Amino acid sequence: MPSQPRVLGLVVALTLLVSGGVLATGQYYRLSGYESTTATMERAQVQPQYTDGFGPSQTNATADQGAQQPEFGLRNVVYRPNVTYSYTVDGERYTGENVALGTDIVTDNRSDAAALLPARQAGATTTVYYDPADPDDAHLLHRYRFFPGGLLLVAGLLVLTDTLTPNLRFVSFLTGKIPFATLERVPGVERTALSEFSDDPTAILDSLDRWEGTEPSPIRAGASPAVWMLCYLFIADLAIVYFVLSSRPYDLWAMVPFFAVATGVMRLGFRRLDP
Repeated sequence: MPSQPRVLGLVVALTLLVSGGVLATGQYYRLSGYESTTATMERAQVQPQYTDGFGPSQTNATADQGAQQPEFGLRNVVYRPNVTYSYTVDGERYTGENVALGTDIVTDNRSDAAALLPARQAGATTTVYYDPADPDDAHLLHRYRFFPGGLLLVAGLLVLTDTLTPNLRFVSFLTGKIPFATLERVPGVERTALSEFSDDPTAILDSLDRWEGTEPSPIRAGASPAVWMLCYLFIADLAIVYFVLSSRPYDLWAMVPFFAVATGVMRLGFRRLDP
């Protein structure tokens, strides 16, 4: 029977994987269900947004017209695309302002914001994506969000691999927060294995191994580097699929998998995963 820490690790890993998968696939199927049509740009500008030490302060002026700077506090400026476009669905005219679905794009580089504009002047045409069930819901860019669905999948893969291999580096952090060995003191909870062998030192040590997750793991130490490499490959694939499906500007959270893979590969190169 698996130890309590490994059982907890499996539960946490499956929860993360299922939650992340539901969020990621739901977002994909929602965007893939949108239809496209031609829209006419009525406004395509870059709007500055000044911030100070007391919080953000947005102005209505455009970059070409200038903007009133804050009178106090630390000054900083970020930029966001400010667009308005019109399109027709089934003979009815709609107006939209969303650049990407469900996200407000803000950057500290004016050129990056300008590059997102589908046209540089009013009257130009571009492609717009709209929800057939709600044509008023539209956007210009098929931009996916890696957070939180993608990060949940990454975390789930790491916890699952950690649970199946020796050492339990991630799971031990979770189990350190839960007093497994004292659960028999809680009313209504069954007595633990520790309380069943009070007169047998060997049995007590074996039971402690099960509680602490230090008993032999499902995957032997010799095979664990290959399993971890497979885990890192899946994590990298998640990020690659995201970049292939999504549009600029990408969600910066999608860079986390590459850092995780790089760190893990370096660790495998310098340390053995022996129990």
